[in-house]
Amino acid sequence: MAVSRGRMAETGAKILIVDDNPTNLKVLLQVLEAAHYSVLVATSGANALRIAGQALPDLILLDVMMPEMDGYEVCRRLKQQGVTQPIPVIFITALDQSAGVVAGFDAGGVDYIPKPFRREEVLARVQAHLSLRRLTRELEEKNAALEARNLELKATHQQLEEAQRRLIAELEEELQTAHELQMGLMPKEAPRIAGYEFAGRCFTANHVGGDIFKYYPLPQGQMLGVLADVTGHAMDAAVPLLIFCGILETQMELGGSIEELFSRLNRSLHRTLPRHTFVCLTMGALDPATRILRLANAGCPYPYHYRAATGQVVEVQLDAYPLGVRPDTLYRTVEIQLEPGDGVVFCSDGIIEATNTAGELFGFARTAAAIRSGCAAGLPAGRLLDQLIWETKSFSGEVPQGDDQTVVVLRVEK
Repeated sequence: MAVSRGRMAETGAKILIVDDNPTNLKVLLQVLEAAHYSVLVATSGANALRIAGQALPDLILLDVMMPEMDGYEVCRRLKQQGVTQPIPVIFITALDQSAGVVAGFDAGGVDYIPKPFRREEVLARVQAHLSLRRLTRELEEKNAALEARNLELKATHQQLEEAQRRLIAELEEELQTAHELQMGLMPKEAPRIAGYEFAGRCFTANHVGGDIFKYYPLPQGQMLGVLADVTGHAMDAAVPLLIFCGILETQMELGGSIEELFSRLNRSLHRTLPRHTFVCLTMGALDPATRILRLANAGCPYPYHYRAATGQVVEVQLDAYPLGVRPDTLYRTVEIQLEPGDGVVFCSDGIIEATNTAGELFGFARTAAAIRSGCAAGLPAGRLLDQLIWETKSFSGEVPQGDDQTVVVLRVEK
């Protein structure tokens, strides 16, 4: 009977026959060579071990009953050697007892062929185990390739993680440098004017932000305070903030009234700032001798004025477009008369718009209440500022800070 196409799939495989019976060897040689297998022969257990170790056949047909070393012992030794351990062993046996078959499996065999041989059965079993051996090798090769690929991917992943760590560290360093640069633009110490206390602080929501405050000495002992808030967050606000600071320094050198300063700043920023980027600005010019504070505001929350005489907080209402919106905007000022014990607080909208877990805003009323309680308790400027920030943070709880928070406080000593 012709060998089927499926059985021909493993032809050319190397098969070792181990048998001391010439008749058995002849029959098996004829069957296997006719099927185009490459056949090796060993007539003893010792020869089988030697040939198997050198030739590394794809399959071994092993007789059980042999002198000096039986097939079981040969199989056990084959399975003890690393190079021959994977080779499948099919026992050749005339024993019909199940004990003999079981002993063969216990020794490491994968199948058995009974004597007398039947050609189709021999070829079927040989073909089946050669196919299984080939598939096992292919699976091992694929697993090895997959393992190698996994190692490559792991190494690549580690390299990417390391590159990411380096990049993050570099960005953190650059952002920290930018943060220090921005903080360096703000005063490290409050002005010292007899009869007055000042405090200012900026808490950015990110490394960098769009808020800033500054103090400028004016002629005749007067002092100007500035609080600015650029639209946007983080780097989107930080770069325009630097532009604003440069323009502000130039305009301060030119002098003039607050109204003139606002107008010049507005025109310059309208020409210079990126589209849809504006600056909310509030200014207060203090005359220490008369205790008159002149205020101008362009888009910032209204300044809060605590009046010691009444114990009330009022908002100094001044409305105008932020700087840079329209080049022809007119900015007006208002004067307030300060008295001993009074306080004035300027803050950016990061205070007013702080939210809690319920989505509620800290709002104007809570801000005013915090200022009123601190001023009524006689807190100095620095502690009043800390109190306002603490109440804002306590209100927000676990909600991250969404915007820069800047506060400037002026207290009139009693």
